[in-house]
Amino acid sequence: MTTPILIAIIAATLTNLVVLLGLVRAHSQLKQQNRTLKKLLQSITNDMAGLCSAAVMVDNRIVTTDEQLKALLAKMSEFQKTDSVPHPYSTDIQKVRSGASIHDLMQSSGLSHDEAALLIRLHGTHKST
Repeated sequence: MTTPILIAIIAATLTNLVVLLGLVRAHSQLKQQNRTLKKLLQSITNDMAGLCSAAVMVDNRIVTTDEQLKALLAKMSEFQKTDSVPHPYSTDIQKVRSGASIHDLMQSSGLSHDEAALLIRLHGTHKST
């Protein structure tokens, strides 16, 4: 009877040994996969950090550009206000271009003879009056 028990113990031991070797091999593979996944995770983490840094830089550039745009719009608004104020002689220049004489300018706009003559010389049709 000891022989069948001994054979059963040896068979169980061999089975346990085969299972143990399988488990050691599986454990080794899992450790390798774990190392690979850790490296991949670190790489992805580094990529995310780089993307976040780039996003912050882009955001800062957008804020700077927005501030510059607001400043430019304010300057344009100032220029438009300044430009919308008519030139003091614009009406008189239009009269000269329409053919007004020195005498007409003096009477309608209250200009001196020299002012009226200068406007006609600068803006009139180059014929003598």
